Order: sequence, then C-alpha cells, then structure tokens
Amino acid sequence: MNRQLAIAILGPTASGKTKLAVQLANRLNGEIVCMDSTTVYKGLDIGSSKPSAEELAGAPHHLLDIANPDEPFSAFHFVQLAEKTVNEIASRGKLPIIVGGTYFYLRALQFGMYELPNIANEVVEALEKEFCEDDKVNTLKMHAELKKKDPKAAETIHPNDKYRLLRALAILRTTKELPSQLKPVPFSEVQKNRLWIKYAVTLSRHAINQAIVNRTEKMLAAGIVKETENLLYKYPEARCLNSIGYAEAKAFIQKKITEKQLRNEIIEKTRQLAKRQVTWLRSDPEVRFIDFRDHDRVCLEVENLQFALNG
Repeated sequence: MNRQLAIAILGPTASGKTKLAVQLANRLNGEIVCMDSTTVYKGLDIGSSKPSAEELAGAPHHLLDIANPDEPFSAFHFVQLAEKTVNEIASRGKLPIIVGGTYFYLRALQFGMYELPNIANEVVEALEKEFCEDDKVNTLKMHAELKKKDPKAAETIHPNDKYRLLRALAILRTTKELPSQLKPVPFSEVQKNRLWIKYAVTLSRHAINQAIVNRTEKMLAAGIVKETENLLYKYPEARCLNSIGYAEAKAFIQKKITEKQLRNEIIEKTRQLAKRQVTWLRSDPEVRFIDFRDHDRVCLEVENLQFALNG
C-alpha cells in the first residue's frame, strides 16, 4: 500500500508554529490538526492562545473547541480523534499537518496507547517536573521508580525511553492497573505505514522569552481574568482551569496573588513550559530543527518527498 505522509510542526510555546503551519498548508494543499491539551476546550480562548481569526481563515483547522471544560480529555481521546481526522484529510488528497506543543499526544499518535482514557495531561506534566534535573528528565530515576512498582514493565522499557516511562508511571499514578498487564491498542496498517516528518521551530532564548512576555501582556489585555471568572461560574470543578494562565487568573480572582504576581507567574510558568518542550524536542532524534523563516525550504523538502512517494 502507498505510504501516508503526515508532517508535524513543533516548537516551544510562542514560537510561531501556527503561523508557519498556515503558510505550509496553503503551499502544500494541507489541513491543520491542532495538538494541544487546552485548545480542545470550548470557551478557553484567551488563555489557550487559540489560532487567530486570520489564521483560521488561512487554512482548515481540526480538533479545536471539541469538548466542554468539564469533560475529560487525554492523550487517549486525542489519538482516537486525530487518527480519524488524519485519515479523512489524506482521503481527500490533502496533507495532514499536526501542529502544537503537547508532545506526549504526538508520541501517543505515533507509537500507540493503552486503552486508558483517564490519564490527564497534567499528570504527565507533573511527572516531568518531578524527575527534571538540570533542564533534563532523569530517565534512569524514572526507570528505577517503575522497577519498584512494576518490575515486568521495567524489563520491557529501555531506561532512556522517556515517552514509554512517562506513560507507564502515569498509569501507575492514576489507576490501579499495572502497565505490564495492559494491552496496547493495535495499530492499523495505515498507522504502521505512515511516514512522519517532524519539524521544530527554533528561536533564541531571548526571542522566546520576549515572545512569552508579549503573549502574556496580550492575554491580560484581552481579558483572561474575566474569561476565567465566566468559566469558573459555569464549570467550577473543571480540571483544565489548572493550566497555565487560568490557574494564575483563578488565584488572582481568589485574592491569593496580586495583579503584578499574576503577570509574573504566568510569564515564569510559561518559560518553564517552554524549557520542558525544548527538552522533549531534543530527546526526539526524528525532529528536524528549522528557523521560523524556513518555510520555503520546508515546502520544497515536503514536495520532493510527496513526489517520491507518489512516483
């Protein structure tokens, strides 16, 4: 069977992934599949930095605003929906372009998931923080932790395989199941034969930090506090309101922090997220790092690959 091509546009938060993806979609006859743990939720608009009206008009976008804030959404849910969406896009002769910063979702889409829909992205992020040392995830410690709890699972996972270690520990932290006793969802022939090409947008640390400051100022001016108030009124127990931006706005509303602290904490938490995202990218040997102005070169590479696959 012909190999199905899918490309991913990655990069730390505020690096301009969506802008580049829209340019590529126009040049390559593509459609965008959003890969983010907050933009899936209706009403989380300002704090999740959803694509602008101009970007939405520039190319078809999928998996935006598909869940209510009080509904669970995990990597398992993403894989189910994204797999169907990618196949539909490809069936129309268009190129699927996966865009976002929730890399655990991409790894799950690429390498499979267990049938456990209740593992929240916050659990994975908490594990990353717990085992992070010198801006790197200490996979040896993760492997030792897994070996204590589930020796059989540890035997099947390499000590450097961060994705599978995170997945196994997340299962242990949120369920009573042992990873070694679970069966992964079987891959289809399309999944097995899909050809992935992954690009990561790179910016200097200074540029990323400035972009984060600019984004935070824009969020505050646009009314993230008011948006959070409205969401809390409708969905007081929504877990997604613990994500960056909303958690700090919630603390401000509850008078736990000042307006100055609100701004500074959003900036600092976003910087920490960007550092973790870069760590993910560097750990993936398939990722090709590009400058955000490299859309012409990327288009040429993908067009040549499409020609080779179709030829």
